[in-house]
Amino acid sequence: MVAVLDLIGVVRVSASAYFAAALATIGLGLLVGAWFGRARWLIALGLVTSAALGFVTAVESFEEWRRMNGNVTWTPASYEDLAPRYENTFGDAVLDLRAVDFAQRDTRTTVIISFGDATVLVPPNVDVITHAEVHAGDAVIFGVGSSGLDRRVRESTDLGADGAGGGTLRLFIQVNAGALEVTR
Repeated sequence: MVAVLDLIGVVRVSASAYFAAALATIGLGLLVGAWFGRARWLIALGLVTSAALGFVTAVESFEEWRRMNGNVTWTPASYEDLAPRYENTFGDAVLDLRAVDFAQRDTRTTVIISFGDATVLVPPNVDVITHAEVHAGDAVIFGVGSSGLDRRVRESTDLGADGAGGGTLRLFIQVNAGALEVTR
């Protein structure tokens, strides 16, 4: 059933889901075998499948960890490419939004950096409302800076070169340890 859903494109199924489905089937076989006998061979098969499930899950977790670590630059080419959330655990991150047209739109994007520097580049005419929280480090938002160990959320509004209009971008940025810069 899992394979059918994956093959027809209803859901994206990871390798660990296949092993979990196999393990569930073996478990059901053991339950049926408890009543009708002769299911002892399923115990060894269940142990092998459990080990394979553990290995595949560890590999998938490592791949996810690698995807969210290291220096990264996100550059959406259009409004449709803009993600609602950008996250990086370790390393510097740059979110370059200068190619995105925010005209007549009210957009919200979140950036979360655990350890590292975050730089957000915005187009010249978009109205930007920034909610920034830097736990340990420096924050420079459109030229206004603050630093230290402070958990306060800093809210800043910058209307851009054209004044009010040109769309609205609401940035919610959290940096646990590092520096933050929002600029045009």
